[in-house]
Amino acid sequence: MLDKYKLVGPAYDALSKAYSGNAIHNCKLAMLRQDTLGPESNVLIAGAGLGKDAIHAASLGAQVTVVDISPTMLSRLQKNVANQTNAAELNIDTILGDILKFEDFGNYDVVVANFFLNVFDRDKMTLLLQHLARHCNPGGAMVIGDFKPGQGNLLKQGFQNLYWYAAASAFFLAAGNAVHRIYDYAPMLEKLGFDIVEQQDFEVLGVDMYSALRAIRQ
Repeated sequence: MLDKYKLVGPAYDALSKAYSGNAIHNCKLAMLRQDTLGPESNVLIAGAGLGKDAIHAASLGAQVTVVDISPTMLSRLQKNVANQTNAAELNIDTILGDILKFEDFGNYDVVVANFFLNVFDRDKMTLLLQHLARHCNPGGAMVIGDFKPGQGNLLKQGFQNLYWYAAASAFFLAAGNAVHRIYDYAPMLEKLGFDIVEQQDFEVLGVDMYSALRAIRQ
């Protein structure tokens, strides 16, 4: 299976910091806190990234499962876990494979899709979101951190869209990711039976560029 992130994966962290400062990092962790993760919460994370959200959740006592189709990204996550001073205490399982073939429905208190769904075109994204929602148990939460849909005056919206398309175009060239409009996940989650209970925005150059949301399954 082709690993699209074999080339860009090693530079993932540096690219994130150069592009957003700490905004992406903070967005990923915003909804993973002691008050949102109960003792030994079962957490499913779609897409490994560098594993900072997985490590953070596990450090709070959660039992974390990470599914990613990229051996490069999973390998980097595993190395980052091994480098933690509390590595032996972290309960993180990694699964190499297609998340659409992972079917452990209704068994997770929190399902996380940080900067994952934007990789795909709308049809594939919609299918993935529906699939991930099925893994969330009743009363459980979906957590999504991603680019924020354009809001405000036309100048601000234009800047937000330019910022997004620059990143989308770069990852299209580097990894073949889809290029599309910024997705607005809140109404999609509401249609799937979730209530949006919390949302937090993150700025770059004084403009809200990223948004983290938490939605509870009815």
